[in-house]
Amino acid sequence: MQLSVIGIGPGSDAYLVPAARLALADADIVIGYHYYFQFISHLLKPGCVCLGRDLSEEEARAELAVNNCRPGTHVAVISSGDAGIYAMASLVYEYAARQQRTDIQLQTLPGISAFQAAAARLGAPIGHDFCCLSLSDLMTPWTTIEKRITAAAIGDFVTSLYNPRSQKRNWQLSRLRSIFLEHRAPTTPVAIVRQVTRPEETIHLTTLAELDVALVDMFCLVLIGNSQTYRFGEFLVTPRGYLARKPVTGPEIQDESFQQIRAELQRPDLSSADQWAAIRCIHSTADFEYEQLYYAQNQPLEYWHDYLTGGGVVITDVTMVQAGITKAYREQYGVEVLCYLNDERVAALAEQEGITRSQAGMRLAIAQHPNALFVVGNAPTALFELADQCQAGHCRPAGIIAAPVGFVNVVEAKLKIKTLSGLPLVIIEGRKGGSSVAASIVNAAFTLPQSLAPTRN
Repeated sequence: MQLSVIGIGPGSDAYLVPAARLALADADIVIGYHYYFQFISHLLKPGCVCLGRDLSEEEARAELAVNNCRPGTHVAVISSGDAGIYAMASLVYEYAARQQRTDIQLQTLPGISAFQAAAARLGAPIGHDFCCLSLSDLMTPWTTIEKRITAAAIGDFVTSLYNPRSQKRNWQLSRLRSIFLEHRAPTTPVAIVRQVTRPEETIHLTTLAELDVALVDMFCLVLIGNSQTYRFGEFLVTPRGYLARKPVTGPEIQDESFQQIRAELQRPDLSSADQWAAIRCIHSTADFEYEQLYYAQNQPLEYWHDYLTGGGVVITDVTMVQAGITKAYREQYGVEVLCYLNDERVAALAEQEGITRSQAGMRLAIAQHPNALFVVGNAPTALFELADQCQAGHCRPAGIIAAPVGFVNVVEAKLKIKTLSGLPLVIIEGRKGGSSVAASIVNAAFTLPQSLAPTRN
């Protein structure tokens, strides 16, 4: 005795796979939703018994199929689309397992599903990761369905919807649309495909914001694109990857990193220039807290871009900051980046004045370059020296980047720098900072035009 669960495709005879045709031609009894027999009756052999049931009688169909299995009999259960997708296969196998019907020769014959047929009609909408959701809560609690909806929306899956809307279940699709709009752009492409591959087939293309749920019924499949899906004439296209290819070169990898960081930023108050500097800080540390720690006054990045591309001078407190400022930018614009920490005069001055070597180096630098851009990524004492010299009128810097890292005097030095009104400043508030962060801000000023580059969609 044999029991075949057969997917008959979405409706058109042309979409019925050969293996399903052979099984239907061999069946003695065929069980299914009575509406589906119109699509396969011409394929059945003379004398085949057709047992039709209503749409809601899925469990009764499974029971009927198993109970009709007798020696020498071939029973077939038909489902539209693929028998394993929201269809009869699971119910038939479950019932056979409960009855311990190991004597039955079971097989499932796949069919072309509605979402595959709809996707084919639409061109190429499922070229990347996709999922299928049923909005019917007859067998699954709505709380579970809503969790899956949210996961699909957040996960950026192309999403095909089965059982999207009926006369009694008329609110679920609207709820899904609301959830998706929390995570997807309003312009996300949406397709409503009704009676796919059948003579009555219609296709309506719209967007997530303009989706009219009243156009949808149980004969429809709704397909929602992901963030990369776009409309091409009457087709929908989802690129095979989120990039034309994975980034492999250094510049490509860096650019992709910047794009990912930008997507996670939270502060709406930062200008595009300051946001760019925060992105560079995060890129050098993988620490998103730098967005919150970033403080700027007097449009520093814009001012420093003009200063540096005009061949300015940069003073750093330690050689690590000096090394972190990209050499290619320095050479392109003829910028001097100087560090006086290892100047032969530093040790004697520090001992003579009873100050740290960092303070001594900063004092020498100020005397030589009072109008430079000063960048501090390590020593809070260098910041104290710079603040004192500014307040005494001994220098008028092109700006100050205050990003020392540590515990002792770090916070206090940054707070003192913040009192220098009228100067272009960037301060990394609190204890965090470091040489790489300080250098990143200078590199952000060099590359400021990149902050205006459009984000890829």
